[in-house]
Amino acid sequence: MSCLKVPNSKQCSASLVKRVSLPTRVAGQIAKPQMALRSVSDDIRRHRLGNVVAPRAAAQEATNDAAGDVPEPVVKIDNQSDSFATLVTVEYGDRLGELLDTTAALRNLGLNIRRAKLKTKNGMAIHKFFLTDARNSEKIVKSARIEEIRLTILNCLLQYHPESEGKLSMRNSVGSNEVDYEHPLGKAAAKIVTQIAVRDSETGMYTKLFVNTVDRPGLLTDIVRLLKDINLNVVSAEVDTVGRNAVDIFNVTYHGEPLPQGMKQLAVNTLQYYLGKGDVEKEWSESY
Repeated sequence: MSCLKVPNSKQCSASLVKRVSLPTRVAGQIAKPQMALRSVSDDIRRHRLGNVVAPRAAAQEATNDAAGDVPEPVVKIDNQSDSFATLVTVEYGDRLGELLDTTAALRNLGLNIRRAKLKTKNGMAIHKFFLTDARNSEKIVKSARIEEIRLTILNCLLQYHPESEGKLSMRNSVGSNEVDYEHPLGKAAAKIVTQIAVRDSETGMYTKLFVNTVDRPGLLTDIVRLLKDINLNVVSAEVDTVGRNAVDIFNVTYHGEPLPQGMKQLAVNTLQYYLGKGDVEKEWSESY
């Protein structure tokens, strides 16, 4: 060692200090490339995630900055048009993408998507899904399952298009605890008057019951339960959600026959009373 040639111990110790301090400087020089590698890996990870997140975020920013009003979401569930599958239609102006998250959520419900169609009308995208139960390959007929499908689609729409919340009556289903300090009692919504109508079908095999009321989670199952309470059988139904409106058509029978005049009036009065009662309670709770 070179320090052995120096008779002065102070010079030797100083030389050793220099030798010991060298690795710290070298380590400092090595740390910089590690930081550079870390930043490069972050860029790569952001680039990979950008393939999924960036288009969605860019689309959301573009729609938020676009002129014009937010389109009205439409979700239709039809059990009449197709003999072997439940037809689900989703519309939201020109803002819908491929709906990969929605299709994944539907599969998680135990549903098979037999086929899907995408149609553009006047620049607006219309998505159609033909669904069957994964267990028996039959169409979905139970009201609880249909309501589950409807809420799943609407929740996916709210998750990836939060601007649609003002057009829907789905606040309670999402479970958001955020407080709107500008509107602590909630924003005033357009009044939707409950309307019930009855008409005999063209075939004479059942009676069509038309319901137009304000939408809310669990509405479909409540209507079916009310109809069963007065001994009516729901043969099939078309469930449409148009913004805040629930526009439903129920094909019902009474002991296997179309409804007589007395049962028609009973069905109208029952739904008008209970659905109207919900509207009154909602107005009362929102006034305080």
